[in-house]
Amino acid sequence: MLWKSLIALCVIGAALAEQTPVFLWGANSEAKPSLKTVPQAEFADQLAALLKDHMVVAFEENGLSTKDFLCSNSQSQSCYAQLQGVSPKTYYTSVENPSEALRSVATKREHNSIDASGRFASPAKCSVGTALFVSFEDDEDTREAVLESHDSAIAAISKQFECKVAYLYLAAPSTAPVVQRRTRRDTAATTGGTMWVSGNQFRMFYTSVSYNGVPFSVNSISIVNGTTPATQFSVKLATADADKSLTFDVVYSDGGYFSLTNVAYAGQTFRSTGIINAPTTFSYACGNLTLETAAVNGLYNSLSFNSLQIQAPFSSIYKEGFVFGDSWDCVGFVSPAILMGLMVVVILLVIIFIGICWMMDINTMDRFDDPKGKTITINAGAE
Repeated sequence: MLWKSLIALCVIGAALAEQTPVFLWGANSEAKPSLKTVPQAEFADQLAALLKDHMVVAFEENGLSTKDFLCSNSQSQSCYAQLQGVSPKTYYTSVENPSEALRSVATKREHNSIDASGRFASPAKCSVGTALFVSFEDDEDTREAVLESHDSAIAAISKQFECKVAYLYLAAPSTAPVVQRRTRRDTAATTGGTMWVSGNQFRMFYTSVSYNGVPFSVNSISIVNGTTPATQFSVKLATADADKSLTFDVVYSDGGYFSLTNVAYAGQTFRSTGIINAPTTFSYACGNLTLETAAVNGLYNSLSFNSLQIQAPFSSIYKEGFVFGDSWDCVGFVSPAILMGLMVVVILLVIIFIGICWMMDINTMDRFDDPKGKTITINAGAE
């Protein structure tokens, strides 16, 4: 009976093993017969050799099959136009549990996701010996359009790493969670106001802007790139009065944020450090924003924006006339009302805890009247 149980377990294990196609490029690898399934252990040994001097990036496609590699779009062109041109490359028709094979040999593992434009959800650094598992955000579109979009995203990601990288395109495990795409929405209204756009570098919207409560209009926008345009540029919003232009610098930080500094108008510099900033993939939005100058004799000047929305992607991936990303609102996530509510809840919890402790400390009498014994007599006398 024991050997029959072992055979049954082996059969069940073989049935549960996932056999999926794998496309490997960026490093030389040993070709295998197309009709042979590469065992998990053998593929793991091959990946272990790559991890010694490469970083391995595994793109996990949901439901990937050999049929997908024959995909073509409406123009009868391959859905993998970008992957067709890579080299060196190796295609394995069937590999047993490729994702698990990589996980078993990689001591450093990271997980990330990318959208259709090829942007990581969180920054990824190139490090030899690291296995980076990348998932795609689900698109509600045809299979051909999804694969073609993912092909472009993979090509964009491949250009971001500077160290030696081996890439894998494989099927996501059946137990892998599906990454859902959030519906893009703009918190600030983008109608009924003024929109300024400069190529794929900068986008700004507001309904009104005023200086000391007096509204003024902007006639044109101009951008001057600094010595390092990839990390900083200056914006000038010209008004009818040539001496009263609104200027500010847009700076990119290493953490993937952009911020506005050196905001000036009519010869006055306004305090903006740490106020206007957001991730480059988001747009900074604020319903009512007021910047102030340093006080002089107790007086200060103010610059106010209504329904302000700004974004500076600092990325060549964006196309001209790009739309605003998800809003990064100027209102903090924890407002005074939320803090007061949490404080009240804590106080109530403390009261309940003390009350329960007191109730649990109530004890019954330790002596009772015995009908057959002597009656308990308590002498009570006034002193």
